[in-house]
Amino acid sequence: MLQPQAHRTEFFLRYLRRLAFICLAGLLPALSYGVLTVWDRDGHLERLRFGLLLLSPILLTLGLAWVMFSRKDISITNDDPDLQAIAKDEYRRLNAMRAVRVAFLTVMVVQFPLAWLVGLRPSVDGLSHMGSLTWFIGAVTFLAAFLFFDRD
Repeated sequence: MLQPQAHRTEFFLRYLRRLAFICLAGLLPALSYGVLTVWDRDGHLERLRFGLLLLSPILLTLGLAWVMFSRKDISITNDDPDLQAIAKDEYRRLNAMRAVRVAFLTVMVVQFPLAWLVGLRPSVDGLSHMGSLTWFIGAVTFLAAFLFFDRD
């Protein structure tokens, strides 16, 4: 199906925003699971943690199915000139760099409370929890900031 140039570029922008939003929605329950795992040492919130663990792949699967269904048989290749133009757009790159700065500052600010929270469990598990929570916090903050800065 051939589309006019402006509509095709707008379609790619909406498509990429939807993918970023689905990734953010899938990462939030995983981050919540990690925080509850570190915080709940006695195991009182085991059912909530299990539900969060199941929610993340369900959100990702349903969200990606929705995004793929919304394509409506439009082929997307990596060498598409419209997709390359969006990737090289200065405004989007500026928004991505702003989002990287916000994520970096957030990770730096969160390190002390996170170290205190994980320090309640001084072990190798504590270090792995801190590393994975740092990664999740950075990824969630980057995606949220990028979606905020890149809005119309």
